[in-house]
Amino acid sequence: MPLLILAGLFTGHPAQGAIAAGAAFAVGFGAARELGGRRWGAMISAMLGMAVAAFTGTVLGQDSALFIVVAAASAAGCAALALYDEDAWWVVLQVVIVFFVAGYYAGDVHAGLIRGGLTLAGGAVQMLVVVGLARLFPKAAEATIRPAPLANDDRALLIAHMARAGLCVAISLWLVKPLGLANGYWAPMTALIVLKPRLSETRARGLARIGGTLGGCALATGFAVLCRDQPGWLLAGASTAAGAAFALQKAHYASLTASITATIVLLTSLGQTSALGSAEHRIAATLLGGGLALLVALIVPHKLPRRRLKPDRVGS
Repeated sequence: MPLLILAGLFTGHPAQGAIAAGAAFAVGFGAARELGGRRWGAMISAMLGMAVAAFTGTVLGQDSALFIVVAAASAAGCAALALYDEDAWWVVLQVVIVFFVAGYYAGDVHAGLIRGGLTLAGGAVQMLVVVGLARLFPKAAEATIRPAPLANDDRALLIAHMARAGLCVAISLWLVKPLGLANGYWAPMTALIVLKPRLSETRARGLARIGGTLGGCALATGFAVLCRDQPGWLLAGASTAAGAAFALQKAHYASLTASITATIVLLTSLGQTSALGSAEHRIAATLLGGGLALLVALIVPHKLPRRRLKPDRVGS
């Protein structure tokens, strides 16, 4: 991530450097996983899928109605995977999140190709660094998140969970524009991540995410305001926060969320966006998405069968 940020700063394109670094940050979480028995399958799949999502989200974002429909359908598909394959769910979650973000920065085909290219470049740099280090230190390169196999044949649960995800994402995207929220993609992103099959899980995940977002946002915003004219300190802060996020993947979810939020706030500041202004809107969007997830989960509840296996292990 520092390599990409520095490249953006030295070439006079800090925003582009921040986009590439953000992609590297997301792909980096795949280093803890496998996919289909392939050690680097999760990282490769996320990198390629995110690049495609960055392009399509940018282009489709020009048509709000079409974008909301595609986003809701993508969220429903992602929710379905959460009941069957956690690693595949994680990959699709990264892809869908990038789609949300790209739609906020809507543009023509040329803009989509630039964002998609930057996303691909950031993910590729992350892959090169991680795989290279893994060859040097093979004992430290094993996957650390090994999800339990999920087995579920409850069709009612599947339909209800997909409906909740699609509905939450559609409503949140519909609300962020009239509310004038900058970084409004945090609302559908929060709703999709918070939603779990059980109401109690959604409530716990929602409270942890909101608390972590508030804490991480407050700390990173204060740091960014103090260091707004010192990109070196912002870079060091973003790198430290990213390292903490990678290290906390199996820790408490609120701590993980706080680290991720701090990283994104500092990357945004390096991309020359007002840290203080965006923090207020980010918190509002997070509260909106989390609140919608809890509300929809109350309206469309569904109990899991007793033989349902363990929940996902991210932040557990």
